[in-house]
Amino acid sequence: MEDIACSPATTERETSTKHLFEDCAWLYAFCREHLFRDHTKEISQALFPQGAPLKSMSVLEVGCGPGFYARRLARRYPALHVLGIDRSSRLLAWARSRASSDQLGNCRFQQGDVETISASVDAVDAVISSRLLLIVENRSTVFAEIFQVLKPGGRLFLIEPTANHKTQFPLAAMRLAMRFIRSTGRETSPNRVNVLSPSEFQDLVQSQPWAKVSIQMYGDYQCAVCDKGDDMSTDFQALGACTNSVAVDGSRSVA
Repeated sequence: MEDIACSPATTERETSTKHLFEDCAWLYAFCREHLFRDHTKEISQALFPQGAPLKSMSVLEVGCGPGFYARRLARRYPALHVLGIDRSSRLLAWARSRASSDQLGNCRFQQGDVETISASVDAVDAVISSRLLLIVENRSTVFAEIFQVLKPGGRLFLIEPTANHKTQFPLAAMRLAMRFIRSTGRETSPNRVNVLSPSEFQDLVQSQPWAKVSIQMYGDYQCAVCDKGDDMSTDFQALGACTNSVAVDGSRSVA
């Protein structure tokens, strides 16, 4: 599959958000690597309740940014084929550089629009989506695309923050940093991100015909683990439980 450019049919809000994550990619990558909560443990438990993949599997991280989860899963499970997709070329360059440094031959990254992923990405066994719905405008379209790109019997791990004030921190820092970048005179971001309320989160999750859904709220995050129906047997067993989230290795979690 060839890398594709972002769709030109974007709104003013989407364009300004794209500029922010492109021009200030280094700061977002720092926040993702060092400040945001790490849910690798919860993702692993949900996708691989037996402790490891039962076979070679394909995993897609949508809106991957610097490829945090894509790289971690690829390192932890060498049998996986992991793809990260994002529209920011600079964040993808960061992700590719880190994957190359870690010699992750089973992890790659592709530029693309999350609103059209089913047209540009082959169907996968599992999808990871983290913090993506905060910044996309057409949430229902994106979520329908996620459902579409999953193979029958596939599984989605979706996690979104619930604390509005904490989610403002990284974008505020990025907007402040942009004031010192003289080369760009454009507006770079909407004033606020849009945190999903629990009812909005549940409505969005249930907008697709999942065979099984588990929704948990814990800490400052809400999580959904969703199974796509399959007429044949599936490799997935009972849904992995989403447990209370904790910072990994004592790292500081601010968002």
